[in-house]
Amino acid sequence: MSDRIHAAAPFPPGVRVFTTLRHGAGSSAPPFDRFNLGNCRGPEGDDPAVVARNREELVRRFGLPSAPRWLRQVHGTRVVRFGPPPPRPSPAGGGGSGSAGRSGLGGSGIEGSGFGRSGFGRSGFGGSASGDGSRSGGGGDGLLLPPQGGGRLGGGPPSPRPCPAGEGGSGPGWELSALAEEPEADAAVTATPGVVLAILTADCLPVVFAARDGSELAAAHAGWPGLSAGMLEATLAAMRTPPGDLVAWIGPCAGPRRYEVGRNVFAAFTGPDPGAEAAFVPTREGHWLADLPALARRRLVAAGMRATDIHGGDLCTISDPARFFSHRRDGRSGRLATIAWLEPGAR
Repeated sequence: MSDRIHAAAPFPPGVRVFTTLRHGAGSSAPPFDRFNLGNCRGPEGDDPAVVARNREELVRRFGLPSAPRWLRQVHGTRVVRFGPPPPRPSPAGGGGSGSAGRSGLGGSGIEGSGFGRSGFGRSGFGGSASGDGSRSGGGGDGLLLPPQGGGRLGGGPPSPRPCPAGEGGSGPGWELSALAEEPEADAAVTATPGVVLAILTADCLPVVFAARDGSELAAAHAGWPGLSAGMLEATLAAMRTPPGDLVAWIGPCAGPRRYEVGRNVFAAFTGPDPGAEAAFVPTREGHWLADLPALARRRLVAAGMRATDIHGGDLCTISDPARFFSHRRDGRSGRLATIAWLEPGAR
């Protein structure tokens, strides 16, 4: 049995992309069994120390070139760019040591300073809002980029509002200092070989973008709130590579035959874009089955990508409990990680 899902996309040589499975590694107890890599901040989450060990095992087991740059995901449209890690200060220079490689949890590499946040409420994948909307600490792990160029169909991004817990969890409870360094964002971009991007999901779409020449990479988390608000468009706008020169892969997510939504989700997509109704199948009064991968493809094409360059979206987390975590199916659930990096020395 495979220990991961490899991206089924024609990425250029040197681009590595895969999604973890719930079993085959890790040591989390039910209902997070076993390879839970997130959902550990709040009282309903996993033991933070166990998740820390699982993240360390991820680095060792899969031979990652560096510790992943984890994000504090909040269903918003914020993008962070990771560059090379800063040099570790010498003992004579004072100050603490760098965070790269710390327990598989931290992330570093500054390419600028932060912009204002842009977050959106959630009511689909994660249930009720439980976060306090506060910003994570860490002093800026990268360049935080606001949405650009018309972040969503039908207008710019909504006004900021408090963000509840994202796929990575939110709220108090994590006692390990490394997690305070996770930037609050739902997508990351890098052009630095060896920098490992990571997206946590349990039904939401993990979407990876790679430049056709292998020069740049991005990974985005898009549940329905972020997807409808322009998360994927914001990721494209944050990349230096034009959309027409990108290849994308949509990883395991809630499938179109199992993900039922209400009027709020239907309206979020079809209000600004009536043509999006083709991605919804009525089930009962005020409810539809939503095809999130189809909605993502539609938006990416509208943003300048070619439809033939968008792959994946055919693996359903809800209908495959043996391999995937699913919040919609199980309520309390662990998190899968979609991992992506540019191989050092590949270009």
